[in-house]
Amino acid sequence: MTQLADQTAGRGNNVLAIRYAAAASVILFHCYALTGRWLDEPLYAAFAPMNLGALGVQVFFVLSGFLVTQSWLARPALVPYATARALRIYPALVAATLFTIVVTGATGALPWREYLASPVTLRYLVRTASGIDVVDALPGAFPDNPFPLAANGSLWTLPVELRLYVALGLAGLAGLLVRPRAWLVAALALVAAALAWPDHVPLDPNTRGTRLAALLFLLGSLARVGQRHVPLSLPAAALAAAIPFVDAHGIAREGPLFALLLAYVVLVAAYHPALRLRGLAHVPDYSYGLYVYAFPIQQAIVWFARDIAPPLLFVTALAATLAVAAMSWHLLESPALRLKSRFRSPATPRP
Repeated sequence: MTQLADQTAGRGNNVLAIRYAAAASVILFHCYALTGRWLDEPLYAAFAPMNLGALGVQVFFVLSGFLVTQSWLARPALVPYATARALRIYPALVAATLFTIVVTGATGALPWREYLASPVTLRYLVRTASGIDVVDALPGAFPDNPFPLAANGSLWTLPVELRLYVALGLAGLAGLLVRPRAWLVAALALVAAALAWPDHVPLDPNTRGTRLAALLFLLGSLARVGQRHVPLSLPAAALAAAIPFVDAHGIAREGPLFALLLAYVVLVAAYHPALRLRGLAHVPDYSYGLYVYAFPIQQAIVWFARDIAPPLLFVTALAATLAVAAMSWHLLESPALRLKSRFRSPATPRP
């Protein structure tokens, strides 16, 4: 049986391909939601409450929990860890915030002076670019669209992600990430506390979807810490993928059982050697840019072509967003990531 631990070294995996697919699925879902047809989105129509947008986000959280934990284990020190996370998140987040403000202002109902002087616009800039909390509405944004005022609905996950980075860093400092049994016990305690007192979970927004995303991140982290004990089985992954679709009661389509099934499917798809898509691991990583820039582009296209069909919106928005994401990667994200080496400390021997 192939073990996860035997396949995680290097870049010979499908992680990047899966990230691209996850970003594309979020864009496709928004093509239905932003044209007022979200009930027609294929996955939701056939297997509610699952939908492509939520599924794409959930896949991102599984991979994030796994990879961020891997990053800590490679350099288990606070400064290089925090620096790496900031350099990955903030350049594109700040650029996407400014991009959203410009696109929304250019297509909105307010004069530029009034729009830029609005305290709502300033609040959006400060709180969204910093990742403090979820701010979506901008004044006069897309007033005649089926989904008015919403500027960039995709960015709600970034404050959640940043809080999970902090929690993981604290777990690393406490030594839990190098002790699989201790991290498992702590994780079970966190899950039990979240189930017992869901209103006190320190996430914003504190919704069922957010709590599920945090659980998926935690499962990804547990898989990385205990990777020597995680077998990669194609039959088991196929069964896990099929269960939500044949579950007539929908128990496996949301909640903890769904999280366990999805996390396993994602990790097998990412790392099983028989599924490896050779050549894709070394292409530029535009996936984050696809995620953070797509929403305002889609809203602008709907503003220009009110009756556009979701498939055409998808093709148009994907092409436009890919161009913006490419510029973001080559001008901002990749140069920022190259700065990580300046903050690396010597690797600490593992116990």
